Amino acid sequence: MSQLGFRSLLRLALCLLVPVLAAACGSDSPSGPSSSSVKVTTVSPSTGSTTGGNTVTITGAGFGSDTTVTIGGVSATNVVVSGTSTVTATTAARPTPGAADVSVTSGGKTSTLSGGFTFVAPSGANRPPAITAFRSIGSRNNQPSGFADIDETVQVVASVADSETSPSSLEYAWSGPGTLTPSGSTLTWKVPSSFAGGTPATATIGLTVTEKFTESGVQHQQSTSGSFPVRVHDSQKEIMDAGEDFLLLFSDSSKTTDQVLHNFSTTCDNGKGRTNEASDTDQNRRLFIQNFAAARVARRPPVTFNFVRGGCFPSGRQQPNTDACSAYTVHWEVTYKSDGRRETADGIDYVSAVFENDRWLLCHSDFIGSVTNPLTGAVRALTW
Repeated sequence: MSQLGFRSLLRLALCLLVPVLAAACGSDSPSGPSSSSVKVTTVSPSTGSTTGGNTVTITGAGFGSDTTVTIGGVSATNVVVSGTSTVTATTAARPTPGAADVSVTSGGKTSTLSGGFTFVAPSGANRPPAITAFRSIGSRNNQPSGFADIDETVQVVASVADSETSPSSLEYAWSGPGTLTPSGSTLTWKVPSSFAGGTPATATIGLTVTEKFTESGVQHQQSTSGSFPVRVHDSQKEIMDAGEDFLLLFSDSSKTTDQVLHNFSTTCDNGKGRTNEASDTDQNRRLFIQNFAAARVARRPPVTFNFVRGGCFPSGRQQPNTDACSAYTVHWEVTYKSDGRRETADGIDYVSAVFENDRWLLCHSDFIGSVTNPLTGAVRALTW
C-alpha cells in the first residue's frame, strides 16, 4: 500500500473513532458548512397588470435583509422582507403581457421561479383621467393666476375629469420647488426664497393623476401628467427699484422726459398717468435747474397691493386703475432759471404701479409736501 493510501485509511479511522473530529472530516476546507440557499416557492397573486402597481407576496427560503426582486426582468419596488421565508414587493410596469419569471436575490445567490407571474394588459375600455386646467389663487385680492411672489403662499388648483372614477377617488402626486402641501387636486405652495435676485423667473408645478380600476379580477392603473408654469416675482423689490429709479432720474435735469419715464406704462389708466407725469417733467425742465448732488430719495416700504385697479393714495386723492402703491421720502433743491432764486422741496412721493405683460410698470406719481425758501425761511404747502 502506498503512503498516500495509508494516510487516507488512517484519517477515516480517526473520524469513525473520535466523534469530535467528525465535523472536520466532511470537507478539506476549514471554512465550515455553506449558508442556506435562496429558494422561491410561490408568488401570490400570480397575475397582475402590465401597468404595474400590484403588490405580491413571495414565499420560499433564505431571504435576507439585502433581498432584491425582479419580475419579468424588471426590478420590483417597495421590497419588504418578513422573515427568511416571506417577502412582499410591488410590480413595475411591463409593456408585454404574458408569463414572466420571478427572481429573488439575497446574499449573492439567486433563485428563479420560471413563469411564476403572468402580466395581463387592460382592455383599453377604461379611459385615463384628464387634467383640463390649472389655476393659482394668490394671497391678494384679484391676484392674477400664474403669478406669485417669493415667500408667498398660494394655492394651485387642478381641474380633473375621469369618465369612470370620481376625482376624489383618484391619486394625486404634486411636484415643484419650495414647500408643497397637497390635498387632492389642490396644492398649497410656499414659494421658495431661492428665487430672490433672479426674478422674474418661471417655477413649474407638476401633477400626476393616477386612476386604479379592476378588470376581470386584475387591478390596473393609468396616469396622466400635466404642468403649470408660474411666474415668480419679487414685487416689493421690482416696484421699489422702478420708483426710486424714476425719482432719481427726475432729480437730474440732464435727463430727458422720455428717459425719466422709461419705466412708465403707456396704457395704464388709458395713459393718463404717464401723460400727466410727462407734463410735470417738461415743466420742471423749463422752469428749474435741479441740484442733483443734493437730491435724496429714501424708500418707505412696504409696497401695498390691491389688484382691483381701484387706486391707492392718501388724503382722498385717487390714482385709478393701478395694482400697487409705493412711497418715498424725497428732498429736492432747485434754482429758478428766470431769476436764480433757490427753493427746497421736502415730502413724500406716492408712485403707483400696474402689472402688465409679466412686468411691473409705473402709472402715476403724486407729491405731497412743502417748499422752503432758504433765504427768507418762507414755507408753503405743495402738491402735484
